Amino acid sequence: MSKRRLTYETASGLRLAPGQAHRRRALSGVAAGLLGVGSLAVPVGAVALSAAPAQAAPTCVAAGTTGLTAFEVASGSQTISGGTIDATGCDVGIYVGPGTNGVTISGVTISGANDHGIFAQDVSGLTITGSTVTGNGVSPDPAIAENKAVELVGTSNSQVTNNTVTGNTADGGIGIADDGPLDPGAPNPGTLTPSTGDTVSGNHSVGNYSGCGIVVAAYDPHAGIDTITVSGNTVSGTVGQFGPHGPVIGGVVVAADTPATSVSNVTVSSNTITGSFIPGIVVHSNAPNDQVSGVSLQGNTLSQDDWGAVDGPPTPTGMVVAGSQIPAPVTPTLSGTVVSGNTISQEYYGIWRAGDTGTTVSGNTVTAAVADYQVPVPGTGYSMAASDGGVFNFGTAGFFGSMGGQKLNAPAVGLASTSDQGGYWEFTSDGGVFSFGDAVFHGSMGGATLNKPIVGMTATPYVPQGTSASPAGKGYWLVASDGGVFAFGDAVFHGSMGGAPINKPIVGMTATPDGKGYWLVASDGGVFAFGDASYFGSMGGKVLIQPVVGMAGVGATPAA
Repeated sequence: MSKRRLTYETASGLRLAPGQAHRRRALSGVAAGLLGVGSLAVPVGAVALSAAPAQAAPTCVAAGTTGLTAFEVASGSQTISGGTIDATGCDVGIYVGPGTNGVTISGVTISGANDHGIFAQDVSGLTITGSTVTGNGVSPDPAIAENKAVELVGTSNSQVTNNTVTGNTADGGIGIADDGPLDPGAPNPGTLTPSTGDTVSGNHSVGNYSGCGIVVAAYDPHAGIDTITVSGNTVSGTVGQFGPHGPVIGGVVVAADTPATSVSNVTVSSNTITGSFIPGIVVHSNAPNDQVSGVSLQGNTLSQDDWGAVDGPPTPTGMVVAGSQIPAPVTPTLSGTVVSGNTISQEYYGIWRAGDTGTTVSGNTVTAAVADYQVPVPGTGYSMAASDGGVFNFGTAGFFGSMGGQKLNAPAVGLASTSDQGGYWEFTSDGGVFSFGDAVFHGSMGGATLNKPIVGMTATPYVPQGTSASPAGKGYWLVASDGGVFAFGDAVFHGSMGGAPINKPIVGMTATPDGKGYWLVASDGGVFAFGDASYFGSMGGKVLIQPVVGMAGVGATPAA
């Protein structure tokens, strides 16, 4: 997976490690000299790898100026074929450096590298075919943004075809990116170079941990990505599995990742994508002034994807086409996407769109609760709840159902919207919670003994790259009039006023933007802060003409 999730945050913290001085090694074309094995008859300019056991302690050499080491550094127009590379102790199995054009890597098995099995930088005419890249990423450098098992940066007219990429643990399977001051494949800066005309086809990217199956991503302004084809690949995660290296993620991502970068004319076609932790295909214009245009998603088969429900939609989704909703004048753009002829099944949303323009959706076969959902522009609608459970929607706010006309044990006292406005929770004074649309029921206080009635609710926000400490829009808090707080789903309890003396009853609450804290407000205007919520003042102790009845935080989720 790209180290960025579905917001402009791009919060992986791109770190550039200090440069390292490494020696270079001149390559000979003789296999015996490269691997220390018996004499082999090979064509000039070709290297045949021996199937003999790999050296126990390979000599690692500098991978150019990347700050990484490699088991092997390719030379121009070289063919490296057959056999096995055990790159244990080296950062990269095979490194193809700037200007090393026309290299072919065929039928090679590469394992044991700290970071990439294969890393190519600023080259053209590279072919990687029929190879197995497995068991790499054993000691990944945290300064590498795209630490894929096979990573190409700044490449043109190159092909990654019919390979098996599996069991890698650093950051997923196959990556295509541009190069520049931020070299996404290495800790040290590279040279500003776009990636153009590359093809990733017929590969099996399965069972890779901690990152996406295939990623096409732009990181450097004035470089970018253009005319890339991702076709006929099999990409899969493992539903429900969290291994020692994190989940097997899967998925295909096309993204402009850092500010002012561009991606254009990417075709993702005829791929089979199943069981991904993230949505099966994600197209994302991520950061301020990013531009993504002309992406085509055609004839793909997706099933049981987004089981982690962590990227944008709070419920499982087949495809995401999203531009982060950042205010003008730096709003990223995502335009001219074509979504046609895809088969999507076993999802809540087939296609989920936000902040996109000019998207064409046609001829898809979608088995989902909602085939094509467009997230409303924030601030363009609202909903109301009545005490009998009736819900009334205005503007772009959708109606997803209500408890109106049904028997309630206690009156409804409010609503809380999901992070993508595709649903809401309705709650009652006895702590009952009722979910509609893409809102998921995470529990309630209904049927429990409460000291005081519930008076407010707030949902957790979607926080990019959510962890157990960072919610992902999949939970909520309830607050009672005595200040007791009850947390459900990914909401974390940070404290309450329950059992403490308060001058007046609590009437509402609201969460901080990162979901790691919340404020409570009392009818006399007293404010109580918990978690990372800061105290900025209150009306407590001041003369009020009428009692306070609610509160809302700046940038926070709405309070009931």
